Amino acid sequence: MKFSKFQLLVALFFYGPLNLKGLAQERSVAIEIGETDISIERPFTISVIIKNSDSRPIINFPAIKGFIKKGTTTSVTPAEINGKTVVSQLITQSYSAVGPGQYRLPPFELVVGETTIQSEEVIITVRPPLTSKDTLATEVVTPAAIGKNDAFLSLSTSKHTVYTGEGFSLKLSFFVAESYPLELTFYELDQQLQQLLKTLRPANCWEENEGITDLTRHPVLLNGKRFMEYRIYRATFFPLNKQSIRIPAVSLKLLQYGVAAKPGGERKKEIVSFATSPLAITVTPLPPHPLRDQVAVGQYRLLENILRKNPAVGQSVQYNFRITGEGNIASLSAPTLSDSTTFDIFPPSAKESINRSGGRVSGYKNFSYALIPRRNGKFPLASYFQWIYFNLKQQRYDTLRSAITLRVGGTALSEGDTVQISLPGSIYTGIEQTDSSRQPINFQELVRFGVNILLVGMILGMMYLFWKK
Repeated sequence: MKFSKFQLLVALFFYGPLNLKGLAQERSVAIEIGETDISIERPFTISVIIKNSDSRPIINFPAIKGFIKKGTTTSVTPAEINGKTVVSQLITQSYSAVGPGQYRLPPFELVVGETTIQSEEVIITVRPPLTSKDTLATEVVTPAAIGKNDAFLSLSTSKHTVYTGEGFSLKLSFFVAESYPLELTFYELDQQLQQLLKTLRPANCWEENEGITDLTRHPVLLNGKRFMEYRIYRATFFPLNKQSIRIPAVSLKLLQYGVAAKPGGERKKEIVSFATSPLAITVTPLPPHPLRDQVAVGQYRLLENILRKNPAVGQSVQYNFRITGEGNIASLSAPTLSDSTTFDIFPPSAKESINRSGGRVSGYKNFSYALIPRRNGKFPLASYFQWIYFNLKQQRYDTLRSAITLRVGGTALSEGDTVQISLPGSIYTGIEQTDSSRQPINFQELVRFGVNILLVGMILGMMYLFWKK
C-alpha cells in the first residue's frame, strides 16, 4: 500500500505541473507539414500557424537536401470574437524538388518571436511527372436525370494576366439552381476545405484571405436561370516573382438526398462530387527599372500632415507620410530618404489599416517621423521624402513626393530644451538621464514564479494528506 502511495505521489509531482500548465496555456504557435507524397510538379510546404497575432515575425525555415527554397506566403485570417477582431496567420515556405525520389527531413526547430517550436522527422516521397492519363482521373458524378449545369463548383479569378506584385482574387463557390429537384447538403466541409486550400494557394504568392466564416446564400442570375451561390473561399494573391501560376482542378463532395420510393419512405442518400476547371494566371515582369524588384505595385496616393510648419532650430516636428490606396498594403516599405545635413530624421513608427473585401485589398500605411531642423530656412520636404511605385492605372513607374515646405526660423533652442521636447512620447526621450543599471520588472516572470510556488504548495499538501492517512 505504501508503494502504491509512493507511485501516486511521484506521478503527481512530475506530471501534475505539466498537465496543469498544458490546460492553462493554449498553444498559439504550431508547425504544419504539407503533403509528403507529391508529384515533382507540386511543391512541398512547411507552414507555421500563429493564432491571435497580427505581427509578422521573420522565420528561418530549414534547408532540405534535394529541395530548392521557393517563395514564402502569408495568409491573414481575421475573425470576430466577443466583439473584437482577432487575426491569425499562416506563414508557408514552399520547396521545389530537384528530382524524383525519397528525401529525409530531420527533426528541426523554428524560432517564432520568443517561442521555439519543434517538428518530428519526415520522409518525403517525390513521384515522377504525372501522365496525361493521371491528370484526367477526376470525375464529376451527376445523376443523368439532372441538368448538366443545375449544380456546379466554380473556381474563378478576377484577372488572367498580372504584373509581378499585382493582386488577383480567387473565389471558390458552389452554385445550385433553384429548380434543382434534389436536396444537397455540404459534407465534412472543414476537413475538405483544408485539403482544397493546399491545392488552391499558389506557392509563389502573398495571400490576403477575406476570412469567410459561414456559408451565406447569394441569389444570382446565370443565363436567365436563378441560382443560389454559396461562397466557400475568397482571397487576393500577390505574385512574388515572375513565375506563372497554374491551379489544378479541385473537387468537393456533397450529400445528395433522392426522392423516396413511396410517400413517407426513406430517401436514398449518396455522396456526389463536383469539380472545377483548372486555372492559369500569366505573370508578366515589370518594365526595366533600377528598383524593379523592390517597388510596390498598385494604385496609391499620398496623404500627409505636419504638426508644426514653422519650428525653431532644434525644435522637433512630427511629420506623417501616409500611403493610401489599393494593393499589397501589408508589404509597403517606408519612403526612401535622401541624406540630409539640414535635419535629424529619426526612424519612423508604422501603422496600417487593411480592408479585405469584394476581391480587393485596400487601406493605408502611415509612417510617422520626428524631424529636428539644424538651421534656418525654407525646406521643401519633397527633397527628402520620396516613394517610388508602379502605377497600374498609368502602366508606368510613379513617385509620391511631399508637397509641404517647412519654414525654420527663430532662435535656436538650448540643448536642455532640445532633449526635453525633441521626441515627445518617443523611447529616446531623456535617454541621457536613464539609469541602465536598473532592470525593468518582468511581470510575466513574476506570475510564472507565483504559479510554480502555488503548484508546489498543492503537491506538498497532497503528500501530507496521503501520508497522514
